[in-house]
Amino acid sequence: MTFILVPSQGEDLQVNAWNWRPTLELLLAANVITEDDHELMGAQGCGGTADAEKASRIAAVVADKLIGMAPGDRLLANLLVSKEPKKLAVFGPGVDTNVDENELYSTTYEWLEAFARFCQSSGGFKVM
Repeated sequence: MTFILVPSQGEDLQVNAWNWRPTLELLLAANVITEDDHELMGAQGCGGTADAEKASRIAAVVADKLIGMAPGDRLLANLLVSKEPKKLAVFGPGVDTNVDENELYSTTYEWLEAFARFCQSSGGFKVM
């Protein structure tokens, strides 16, 4: 599943759900988005938006998180940082589905860096 972030100015930014969910968790934990924002931004086409001021605050929160990370690091769903590479998860009949959610939903330093730049220059955005 892909989310498309459509800025008020500039180019769209696409992100998959695996990266988007922990990003939203970071923003919620930092109180830069509300529970309602979290719900709307976490579903495609439901009207999730950030005005220019909120997008700027989001960029600052993400930039602050990046200070404690390095290229190649991952932000897990529980907001801990891991230096371990992402493990491949396989789903199907007869496969053990007991997979750690924190491992499934993680985002990269590189995505967060791109998202912070996007937010800073977007003038606000909507989630499609």
